[in-house]
Amino acid sequence: MHSPAYYCARPFVEGLMRAHAPQRQLRVLDVQPLPVDSSASILAVLTAGQTSRPVGHFGLQVTFEMDGQPARTERMVLKLKPPGHEVSAMLAGLAQACGGELAQTYPAFAARSGFHHTHHRELALYAHHADAALMPRIWGLHQDDETAEVYAILMEYLGEQVELLNTVMQPEAWTDAHLRAALDELAAWHARHLLPAGTDAAPVTWPDLPSAAYMQQLTPLWQALLANAAQHHSGLYGPARAELLREAIARIPEYWAELAAAPRTLIHNDLNPRNTCFRRAADGRLQLCAYDWELATYHVPQYDVVELLSFVLDADRYHLRPHYLEYYRQQLHARTGRFADAEAFRRVTGLAALDFGLHRLGMYLMAHAVGPYPYLPRVVDSYFDTLAQLQPLRPEPAYA
Repeated sequence: MHSPAYYCARPFVEGLMRAHAPQRQLRVLDVQPLPVDSSASILAVLTAGQTSRPVGHFGLQVTFEMDGQPARTERMVLKLKPPGHEVSAMLAGLAQACGGELAQTYPAFAARSGFHHTHHRELALYAHHADAALMPRIWGLHQDDETAEVYAILMEYLGEQVELLNTVMQPEAWTDAHLRAALDELAAWHARHLLPAGTDAAPVTWPDLPSAAYMQQLTPLWQALLANAAQHHSGLYGPARAELLREAIARIPEYWAELAAAPRTLIHNDLNPRNTCFRRAADGRLQLCAYDWELATYHVPQYDVVELLSFVLDADRYHLRPHYLEYYRQQLHARTGRFADAEAFRRVTGLAALDFGLHRLGMYLMAHAVGPYPYLPRVVDSYFDTLAQLQPLRPEPAYA
């Protein structure tokens, strides 16, 4: 197994760039290290301590010639990803450290909790959507399943030239202008990848795609994650909140009958200030950039918005949540013509929030019990305000 220096050296970087743009005449002249902060990448940071393979983000300053043009220098980041089975093993270790019901339950579901295919998923997303405005520029991809299990992404360096990079601890930095720009870009992405009406099957075969069957089969895991949150974080998951999510688990067959009938799209599934920033266009317009697509999946488009607003709306802005949800609906409907019913849209948003709480927040709280994340308590509070506003467990007509 090679050291990080091997992958950061000129020959490997040149190979990545040439393979990514085979039609170009390209030669890398020099590669120099560049400091980069990778602390926001939770999976890479946690797994790095559990593996002997090179894992993490490595900043590079790459000087190269392309198509006979004068040499240019670009800042890039080389992301070396752990294989998904190592991520799953790391998370299983966290479950064991939590003890109790979760330690007993998690092993049976470790490969289905959404993390076992992260290495293939992110590379596939970047390969098929390399020119998407919502994504960082990709300079090269490398996938080695057979020998060293090396998964590399060479992408643009998101540094001084962007705004709100890793602002998970500064939600107040997300102004109304930033939120509207983010919702505009999300609506455009979700509209572009919305499954056609009457289509049940997503165009991928990931075994952990959300569905009624998936959510019901993993019921023991959702119960164990909730019990763990209530045990270790009773200040956040008091009796009323815990009971609310217990009821949600019991009603998975009922509420997923509605979700299954709602339009689905390709979602980021980890959309929050740890994985986003903004560029400024030449005309001053803000443009959202989302990275770390390793958890991407197919779900209702509202799911990404539920997560984003849970992360960036503190108590002083809870009252704006309905305003932003309606703004996003209008943008999505303008692009698709499929979301005219505002009440039905709110209904499905609330149901998506139930899934987010049972799955993603449950996993967050598992990790939080072992190594606290200082931003998580306010995210949990904001999330439960989402449920309080949308009342998804209140009987409503099925989504039409």
